[in-house]
Amino acid sequence: MSQVRFRQALSGLPAYVAGKGEAGKVVKLSSNELPFAPAPQVIQAGEGALAAVNRYPNAIGSALVEKLAAHFGLEENQVVVGPGSIQVLANALTAVAQAGNNVIYPWRSFEAYPILVGITGASSRQIPLNNQGSHDLPAILEAVDADTAAVILCSPNNPTGPSLSALQVRQFLEDLPQTVLTVLDEAYFEFDTSPGHVDGAALLADFPNLLVLRTFSKAYGLAGLRCGYGLTSPQVAAAIGKVATPFGLSGVAEACALAALAAEEIMRQQVAKICQERERVVGKLRENGWSIPQAGGNFIWFAGQVGAEIQSVALSQGIQSRGFPEGVRVTIGNRTENDQFLAAISGIKPR
Repeated sequence: MSQVRFRQALSGLPAYVAGKGEAGKVVKLSSNELPFAPAPQVIQAGEGALAAVNRYPNAIGSALVEKLAAHFGLEENQVVVGPGSIQVLANALTAVAQAGNNVIYPWRSFEAYPILVGITGASSRQIPLNNQGSHDLPAILEAVDADTAAVILCSPNNPTGPSLSALQVRQFLEDLPQTVLTVLDEAYFEFDTSPGHVDGAALLADFPNLLVLRTFSKAYGLAGLRCGYGLTSPQVAAAIGKVATPFGLSGVAEACALAALAAEEIMRQQVAKICQERERVVGKLRENGWSIPQAGGNFIWFAGQVGAEIQSVALSQGIQSRGFPEGVRVTIGNRTENDQFLAAISGIKPR
């Protein structure tokens, strides 16, 4: 047995639980993946990049940084890329948080938050969601003190679905001390059709302590390649760069992300199909008496103990969903998959 002494912080870290199921063998509605195959030009770009995998990729993903900066009207020193937005978040927390600090975020939210905070040695302050499954922003602000290193907001919130408005986030940032890093996790931004929803990129000019996270894993359908990015001020980007692993983004992931950006109209068409299906599924569920919160992402949420029953019944029909102590999250798949899920839970009494 190993006698290696590990950091005390690791003893309290929860384990990340991935959505179960293998697409093609089960109806996998557990990981918020896009159900469409990559566009041909994305596959072609990936195949082309494979021919050079004997060489290291660019150390900081410069080609993708350049395209993203142009896409958002930013300077290149305001963009950082990495193997998933989760790694960009991990680097940002490493840059600002340590033992003696705290990081504040809503709960339940993305389950990686407590893990990433714990790794830094800082403590988590989890602020319960409100009755609508959204952020209690006044309570988050009230929890901020002199030891707060960062605040994380998630819009649309994973796994519950509601999103924040631009006015809400602007007021929050105006009230928050500028010494506190604010991370706005917008992994599901492209699916959010709610009027007035926040667009973090539009707030960057006014708030240099803001880091906006986006990803190619969801709307762009590149979950298997791990490619995400952050938009922020030059100062925050430079700090993230200091702790980032060199060559962290693979050349294949970068090539495919560039191709996906160039084929953005395909992404928008696919997202529109998912949003149309989402509204259809939510509408049918509400007609049948289910209380479904606002769904701003490519998933829906069933709150409470009924979640365990939904997960169990769906699984008996070969449908994987993602269970949490507070409820169950179900990804919006294609129409056939969604109809299979609706049929599977048709015998459960709405509550």
